[in-house]
Amino acid sequence: MQPWAAKSAASGDMIGIEARTMRNECEPGNVSFDETGNRQRVARLRNAGVLVSSPERVFVGPEVRLDCIESDAVLMNAVVLGEQTTVGSQARVGVSGTAVLVNTQVGRAVELGAGSYRQATLLAGAKVRGFAELRPGTVLEESAEAGHNVGLKHAFFTTGVVAGSGINFCDVLVTGGSSRQDHTEIGSGTVHFNFDPHGDKFGSLFGDATGLLLRQPRIFIGGNCGIVAPVHVAFGAVVAAGTTLRRSVDAHRLYVGEPADSQTGDRQFDPEIYHDLRRKFLNTALLAGNLQAFEVWYRVVRLPCAEGLERNLCGGALRHLRLHLEHRASELDKLLSKLVRGRKTGRKNAFATQQAMLVKNRRSILELLTRTKHVSPPAGFVRRYASARRSLEHPDAIREMPQKIALEAERWLADMASRPSAELGRLLR
Repeated sequence: MQPWAAKSAASGDMIGIEARTMRNECEPGNVSFDETGNRQRVARLRNAGVLVSSPERVFVGPEVRLDCIESDAVLMNAVVLGEQTTVGSQARVGVSGTAVLVNTQVGRAVELGAGSYRQATLLAGAKVRGFAELRPGTVLEESAEAGHNVGLKHAFFTTGVVAGSGINFCDVLVTGGSSRQDHTEIGSGTVHFNFDPHGDKFGSLFGDATGLLLRQPRIFIGGNCGIVAPVHVAFGAVVAAGTTLRRSVDAHRLYVGEPADSQTGDRQFDPEIYHDLRRKFLNTALLAGNLQAFEVWYRVVRLPCAEGLERNLCGGALRHLRLHLEHRASELDKLLSKLVRGRKTGRKNAFATQQAMLVKNRRSILELLTRTKHVSPPAGFVRRYASARRSLEHPDAIREMPQKIALEAERWLADMASRPSAELGRLLR
């Protein structure tokens, strides 16, 4: 294993726990399904103030820490599994059918409909309406929302972001807007296409890390759009409904698709031949840089001011950010391996020089994607935030920040987020 690919202890532990839980789920007759034991666990939860609407519709695995399910949490139709699962007060699990939680952290007043929630983190007030599949690397911050029939993996939605129904949105970071009333919107039926014809997998960035300050314009992606990764859609951009988006969109621009040109129609395609990779590599580095900035934000801003359940949720968000970063590096490494093989075949390639440079710098490129450089935040911002958190929840503490101090924090985040793409850009000149 390459040094850049070594998983953090936390991520490794989480994956190991998931594997053990899945074995327990799948083995017939396993002790996990002991009916008497489940009745006893459910009774203990009810005695502790957890609202179980119908004990026959709730199963709690023996590995679950019952003290991590807070009083006044509501289990309606639920299968609760995993040592790392937590459920906050006033959360409602299984509103529209059975919700399966596996090592998932659920914040206070979260609402989950039917679906599968495996290794995901949902902060206070988040909502998923039903028939969802949330997989590892997924984080929904405060008041973020997803509709029906949603698939998410390696997906991070910041405060207030809303996704409609019938969405497959994996390998994305989405931010923008200031609140649940002023939010980035992903229209129903939109799909993020993360695989390309070569079999390579990419992620996309909507907004950037400065959206954590809850002051940036919202982004609007109309319904039934197809987003072809990797792209960067900047703050204030609008993508018209029904559009197939194949390129990045600048701030405050309306994108309605490309006119027909000479590239339409069919032509020869060889999956072993790559052309100009500059855009794909730079967009991947930009996404990674923003994930790194998020990682520092959670570690040095949110986590020190979080207690109890919120601290647990922030720890979950950190694990998912690291999981996504390592996934991006792993997928790019697969592409680089193909370039190595392609060079040995002797096929003619107009971009052979560029690709030879990428292969030569393979190790440094992968480390650039995964090695987060810690940069201390502005001291005034940290003091003001810590003071506000004594009486306010996180989103309100951010919103009441004076504009001058918030701008200093935005510059700090932007500098961290831009570093990987800037350094890779110098290699690709």
